[in-house]
Amino acid sequence: MKNTNLMMQKNNIEHILNEFTKIKNLYKTKKFEKVIEKTFLLLKKDPNQVSFYNYIGLSYRQIGKLDNAEKIFQKGLVLFPNSLSIICNLGSLYRVMLNYDKAESFFQRGLKIKQDDFNTLCNYGNLKRDLNQNQQAIDFYIKALEINNHNQALLINLASAYQIEGDFDSSKKILKTIHLKFPENTKADFMYSSIHDYTENDNHRNKMLDKLKLNNEPQEINHLYFAIAKSYSDVKDYSESANYFIKANRAQYKLFSNYNFKNELFIFNEIKNRFNNLELKKHIDKKPNLIFIVGMPRSGTTLTHQIISSHSEVFGGGEMLILGKILNKKIIDNKFLDNFFKNQDFTNNIFVNNFANEIKKMFLQFSDKIILDKSPLNFIWIGFIKILFPNAKIIHCKRNLRDVALSIYKNSFEAGSLPWSYNDENLVAFIEAYKDLMNIWHKKFPNQIYDCDYEKLVNNQVNETRKMIEFCNLEWDEKCIDHTKNNTSIKTVSIYQARKSIYKSSIKLSDNYLKYLSFLNKL
Repeated sequence: MKNTNLMMQKNNIEHILNEFTKIKNLYKTKKFEKVIEKTFLLLKKDPNQVSFYNYIGLSYRQIGKLDNAEKIFQKGLVLFPNSLSIICNLGSLYRVMLNYDKAESFFQRGLKIKQDDFNTLCNYGNLKRDLNQNQQAIDFYIKALEINNHNQALLINLASAYQIEGDFDSSKKILKTIHLKFPENTKADFMYSSIHDYTENDNHRNKMLDKLKLNNEPQEINHLYFAIAKSYSDVKDYSESANYFIKANRAQYKLFSNYNFKNELFIFNEIKNRFNNLELKKHIDKKPNLIFIVGMPRSGTTLTHQIISSHSEVFGGGEMLILGKILNKKIIDNKFLDNFFKNQDFTNNIFVNNFANEIKKMFLQFSDKIILDKSPLNFIWIGFIKILFPNAKIIHCKRNLRDVALSIYKNSFEAGSLPWSYNDENLVAFIEAYKDLMNIWHKKFPNQIYDCDYEKLVNNQVNETRKMIEFCNLEWDEKCIDHTKNNTSIKTVSIYQARKSIYKSSIKLSDNYLKYLSFLNKL
């Protein structure tokens, strides 16, 4: 009988191990629903395995079910209160949920258990980068590097943090290290290209062209296509540059196999329908606690951000993504929308006031100064901004639309954002939808949105800056004249250009591409 029990236990353990191997493979191949289903079955048989809770929680996070992820991690934490992996995963989850205070408390808890835990140091660095505490992020990354200097993701993050800080020499040094240690890594090539000014027979371009011949991984090729295209653009070889930009965008767009552009248009139409007959009271004009810089990506929002955040009363938060993350989900939730618009006396709408306070708390995690958020696509949410934060100031960045379209087409955006930008028809359609919505907002909120014209700004910076500062009801601050002295973190694709003095060479740059990129002629 005893031998039979031992045999059964052995078979059960072997079954669990075999199934767990399958689960790890399913996770690698991004079949997250299957991971959840199979791991829950294993959890019933053996609830004392930390890995099971981690795999379920991480899979829930990957498919966007963050509340479910939180519940399973917390359940695991009750059983394993000192599990560094669960603690670190919870910290990372709260970071994604924009609950930065909670995220920080978990990373600190992890480091109390083990002060040199590699994963906690890396993830704490990521949190500090999100909070624009970039020097602290670098410090955490360097501590992690002392433990393991052979981790590609860490080296990329450190190089990125140096770029955000404007320390391009240190970033290049790290990227060159990646080239030597991991010659197959093309993300490093892409990052290097963004802070390098190319010459005719540039050695780095030649290396990338050689690398292109040996690589067939879609995302790796795309990094090279964008970087090589940029290298030709630098030397004004617009024909070759356009050729590689076309390849880059077509290849990148293929990666979004489940993307449907109609969902973008649905959001625009839903907003127009909800706000069509809405009349809002104009509030007393006073000093704001929030400033939003909006517009199409690549319309001068980063430059404008650097100028205004030079003001001593303003905290430059960069692209904070708070509104987008929340409202993109709420706009398809009819129950939320019905409650939101039920009582259109919004000052006495308890539902709206509670919602506004929730969002305001997220902004207040960053600073007690006036918060400046320069997420360009917040132009979509201007109506909500005027309801939620009546005293907020909105600066709308405008630029020659052909130059905007070209600049978007020339860039690859982080974390799979802006999938419409990699298809020229969708790009043109999105710009048309943007124009239409901005016309509606200007009619609905006359004299409440300041149009900052990029071409006027670069030609007469001081005069245009004075107008913006006055619009924001701020006292004039001489520091706003020279944005290059502003050490505020920059995390956008403008990371290199926005550190330079204002230049005019990008005005009408699209004229050079009209015969190579035909879609520009539609704008």
